[in-house]
Amino acid sequence: MKKILITILATILFIPFVSAAKKEPVKVYIFEAGGCPYCEAETEYLEGLSSYKKKFVIVKKEAYVDHIDWEAGKDYDLAKKVATEFKAAGFTEATHQATPFVVISDLYAEASYNTDLETIIEQAYEKGDKDIVSCISKGKTNCLDHLKNNSSSNSNSLSIITIICTLALGCLYYFKSSNDTKKIISSIEKKSKK
Repeated sequence: MKKILITILATILFIPFVSAAKKEPVKVYIFEAGGCPYCEAETEYLEGLSSYKKKFVIVKKEAYVDHIDWEAGKDYDLAKKVATEFKAAGFTEATHQATPFVVISDLYAEASYNTDLETIIEQAYEKGDKDIVSCISKGKTNCLDHLKNNSSSNSNSLSIITIICTLALGCLYYFKSSNDTKKIISSIEKKSKK
């Protein structure tokens, strides 16, 4: 019985290490306009980061054919849907009407040239890429619902941690009381033999 409980406890405590499999790179989406100098500068900045191709890849989307006439490109409708969804989730700088419009997982959606994205990419990599653009491109409308219900997600995580800790403490109590009981029985047996 003791070996079974130790095995269960060890399994529970080492579950987080099992899920540490090789992570997929984050997709950093750039909705751009042909010839847009800021889009080119954003791409150049991203390609210069040491984690490029290791922790993230760049996925370019054509929001506009060019940056002069602003004619809608093949990915214009997707850019508009993505911006609308992010804006509804509280990302105030999310807009399809300017380029580059950069989207990183469920952490970043802004239409501006930014050379401070490395930390955000690292966070997305550590958390696992949610790939909201791909979700929206499949016609789903609930891709960012988890951000709206973030407090229940945190309470679920807290509940799981509480259960694991309770089980661990229960096992420790069982082993301790079992050991104490054996000592008491042994002591009684010794006294009765005298």
